[in-house]
Amino acid sequence: MISVSELNELLIANNCLHSMSMQFDENAMVYDLSLLIAASEKAGTDAVRISFIDVSQLTSRDFGGGLTQLMHMSVSKLDSGLDRIRYQFCDHEDGKLSFCFSSFSVDYVV
Repeated sequence: MISVSELNELLIANNCLHSMSMQFDENAMVYDLSLLIAASEKAGTDAVRISFIDVSQLTSRDFGGGLTQLMHMSVSKLDSGLDRIRYQFCDHEDGKLSFCFSSFSVDYVV
């Protein structure tokens, strides 16, 4: 598992959203969100799939109509005292996407 600072470096380097999907985990009764992001919009570009586990408070706006870029994304650790909300994801430039989540994983897609 990578650290939050390493995750933030990946988010800065990869601002082109190739896909976003949400799945319901029936065993844990939570929603998981996956982002496939890359440094370029071109097909075949090396990409990173980030899976956010136990997503809550999801807000999205202005998606579609062509390439969606998420600029100045970052993840911050929260000290809210809630077990299920440990981190917050934000797109600081346009506020296109924000949510809270419990944990994350990263896979490199070639």
